[in-house]
Amino acid sequence: MQQSICEMAKFIKELIPLDTLEGYTLKPMLESVASEKDIRNGVLAFKEFIYKLYDCLITVGGLYEKPLKRTKNDDSGHGNIVSLAVGCPFINNVTSILINIGYYGDLTENGDSMIFGNWQSLTTVIGPQGGPTKQNISVPKVVEILRLLSSCGLNYSEIDLDAKKTDLTKINLSRISYPDNPAMLTGLKVMAIAHNELSTKNDYYIFQRCDYRVLRNENLEVTALLKDYVHRLPAKVQDFVLKLHQRYLDAGLFCKMKMHFFGVIFSYSYKSNVLWDFMPSPDGYYIFIKAKNMDKYAEDIEKFPLFLQEKISKGYGCDKKRFDQPCQKGCHGFSFPLDDSILGMSRDIEIWLDKEVSCLRR
Repeated sequence: MQQSICEMAKFIKELIPLDTLEGYTLKPMLESVASEKDIRNGVLAFKEFIYKLYDCLITVGGLYEKPLKRTKNDDSGHGNIVSLAVGCPFINNVTSILINIGYYGDLTENGDSMIFGNWQSLTTVIGPQGGPTKQNISVPKVVEILRLLSSCGLNYSEIDLDAKKTDLTKINLSRISYPDNPAMLTGLKVMAIAHNELSTKNDYYIFQRCDYRVLRNENLEVTALLKDYVHRLPAKVQDFVLKLHQRYLDAGLFCKMKMHFFGVIFSYSYKSNVLWDFMPSPDGYYIFIKAKNMDKYAEDIEKFPLFLQEKISKGYGCDKKRFDQPCQKGCHGFSFPLDDSILGMSRDIEIWLDKEVSCLRR
């Protein structure tokens, strides 16, 4: 189902990395764009621009969308993360236009502006796999989005955004500038290249998340990646997640970060058996426990708090009798929101997972 522009802008903004490019070498493929120093400064400026854009969409996004039709079976929930093209087509169009400007535009020699002539390419929609689709953005919508980007500080010569009708086909060349910080255009160019040339099958929202980590020539360690996501949680909940993470790495589990559309999943497995997942999503942050051997340590479960025993007794999976109700997320495992409520059962969850690991080792 669709997310509102405000909801999706808030969520994507939370996924923007906090760490910096300092101390890392950059991929050699970027050498032709600018110097390392200019790329670092440019990406930082682009990050600030993206923050400004999402703040704008959070504030005025309602002006650009039709009312969403929700039914009793609709549920934005943590299991239903869809592509941006489906979940929020307006933001997809905005970022498609920015990617096209960055990729096809040419930086001037001093990098303070960008020359853009391929205005027809602005209408190309970026699809759910990160590449161009056969769909086009209408010229009126392109102009509407250019006005939005102008309110965020982007300037274009040769285009009258106040004209009753703008014919993009008659524009040969336009100089695009960003007076607030011209270095942003170098960052725009670099991140558009990253999107088009460094995206993978399961990670193709590099540009929208401003995920400049892909520019590094070194592989990132999974604990550092996890820290960059859990910082948004309350301090004690952060501590719980990080301790749980280290506890099961020490126990021999393997942690892998997977991307699915905007779903970021940290999955913990013993051999081929996934034991639990950590997942940020538009409606909150959750852990999903995929325990399947509870009958082998039933006496330990009987010592858990009553509400946890009841939750476990219901099991998980799809219940065909609940088709007239919202999705229960059962296919993802036993779900627990990562808020203060998790702290009261933290020790029970550790005992539960320890028992499950023991069963898997047998």
